[in-house]
Amino acid sequence: MKMKRIMFMLLAVLLVITIVPAAAFAADSASGNVEIRLKTNSSTVAINGKQSTVQAPFEKAGTTMVPLSIITKAFGAKLKLQDNKIITLTYNNKTVVVTIGSKTVKVNGKDQTVAVAPVVIKGTTMVPVRVIVEAFGAKIGKDKKTGEIVITGTIAQSGNGNSNSGGGSTNLDPDYGKTKFGDSYYGWTMNYPPGLKLLNQNDDGSFVIWGSTTSDTSVIISTEKVSDVLTKSEIQDKIVSGWLGDDEVVIDKRTITVNGLNFEKVVTRTTERGLLFEYRALQKGDTLYYVMGGVAGTDKTALDPYQSLLDSFIPSFDSNDKTIKDITKVSNGLMSINNKEYGLSLKLPAGWYMDKDSSNPTYVSEDGYFSFSISSVKEQDNPQQWLARRQQLLHDDFLPNYIKNEKTSSITLKDGNALVLTYEFTYDQKLWYTANEVLLIAGKYRYAIDFNYDSKTGSQGEALFKSTMATVDIDTAYVEKNYGQMEDEFDLDRSEVTVKTSTKYGYSVALPAYWFGVNTDFNKDSVAYVDSFGHMILQNIEDMSASSTAQSVQQSLQKEGVTVSGSTSFQIGSANVIKFSVQDVTEDDIPITDVFYFVENKGNTIMFLFGINNANATTSALNRFDTIVKSIKFQ
Repeated sequence: MKMKRIMFMLLAVLLVITIVPAAAFAADSASGNVEIRLKTNSSTVAINGKQSTVQAPFEKAGTTMVPLSIITKAFGAKLKLQDNKIITLTYNNKTVVVTIGSKTVKVNGKDQTVAVAPVVIKGTTMVPVRVIVEAFGAKIGKDKKTGEIVITGTIAQSGNGNSNSGGGSTNLDPDYGKTKFGDSYYGWTMNYPPGLKLLNQNDDGSFVIWGSTTSDTSVIISTEKVSDVLTKSEIQDKIVSGWLGDDEVVIDKRTITVNGLNFEKVVTRTTERGLLFEYRALQKGDTLYYVMGGVAGTDKTALDPYQSLLDSFIPSFDSNDKTIKDITKVSNGLMSINNKEYGLSLKLPAGWYMDKDSSNPTYVSEDGYFSFSISSVKEQDNPQQWLARRQQLLHDDFLPNYIKNEKTSSITLKDGNALVLTYEFTYDQKLWYTANEVLLIAGKYRYAIDFNYDSKTGSQGEALFKSTMATVDIDTAYVEKNYGQMEDEFDLDRSEVTVKTSTKYGYSVALPAYWFGVNTDFNKDSVAYVDSFGHMILQNIEDMSASSTAQSVQQSLQKEGVTVSGSTSFQIGSANVIKFSVQDVTEDDIPITDVFYFVENKGNTIMFLFGINNANATTSALNRFDTIVKSIKFQ
């Protein structure tokens, strides 16, 4: 499926940040005193005599820059990280806010200017030490004998409401202390960029995008399952056909080697949006990994600052590496789905995906289908009556030899007891599917869940249905509060019609009100409607009689080897009507019946084409076509 490129609108700064949790480095001082000894350009630091190795402090513009972890380690300051670049430290009622790349430091809400802005070096956040430790009430000086910078202070003791001892509690976002992102299920890792939020991740986590609303740059990781070993050109074709927008021009396409791995690389420039994109793709086993970045600019050198980030991607995940933030949505083979708009949460196997064309939550896979809908409880209605109508609808829509093993049962969901209508159905007498219609009434609303699976999976499909239902949780309180009157599109009065009029061609016609209009302007040549199992196409043809039009259509069909059958004619008032049908198959080899009607009016012809699956060509459905055509009234 071709991916849409609406994602490259985001991302600010692509650096790698690490902030070591304070709790891991709390000062070990029974007296509450703390002493820090360090030297510029030396990676050894001593806190209360205990040495550890850090990113070497350095001096710039008269300012000593030290790893932030030294301060959190020694003082146990509380720390909050916002937007992955704004760092708030609190200690003994003192608050210090520093921002990566900014020379403005806030001390208790007042701005101070420092000579050197906090910066990230080799994954470590380096900060100006003096302004922070002095705000904490500590002193900073130099030991002339050793040449060491010495910081001394006192840690407030426990029992004081302002205590920070014990390592300091933290109020952090989930990215705190991480230097990398990764997905343990799909098996990839990449360095972590600050000033960047995870903006979107699809249900199974196979597509992830980071960005910000302040920049036209973005980073995306996407995975795709493939069945064959792809060649270099095939991978490049997948990039071009699957990801490039209409206004993108390829300016670089080649193989690159990064960390011993060969990636296919495509660089593009847009002709309209003023953006550059770099796409990389690598196959490992049955997975094709895409690594992509976009940035505003017209010269491809604008992508240079992002190369180290893109180069950091590897198609593996080390579960023992605690610097990796695992963003997987899959646990034990299941992905968690939370559709807040419908108050729905559940778990489905990895590989299922949301059908974005559906008007209600629908998730599909190669072998299964899950759909969820909400409707209002009808007056004096109950679950048994609702179930009976569903059964009647089943028999109205399917011929007897296309359904089997029909039964009813009940199931206990987290939100109450539901009734279940189970049956097997087919469209071609070859492939059979098991359907489970789960019907729950809770409060003022009805909740319908359709769970279908390939019947050949047998007990495995049934087990999946039951295990999935056990995870379904509906926030009925949310629905009661936020929803109004909701009609059930599958529980409507099918006798209700809507009258459509063509002033141009001088007629009106009554259509089932539950049909969905695709092209609905009856003053145009062509009109189209669909229902659950078929379609209607209406064509207005000028200056041709019904017989001439029918003969022309029949000849065209016969040239294609299609046999016409059931040819009849009748009158609607003074208008002559010709009718015939043909048997056909869809692209999926599902047998269908096409029924043609040709209605003549003042030398013009109205042609109706009704298409319906053979499985659904019941007497009531075919009679409905006759009823529609016979409803025509001429002006």
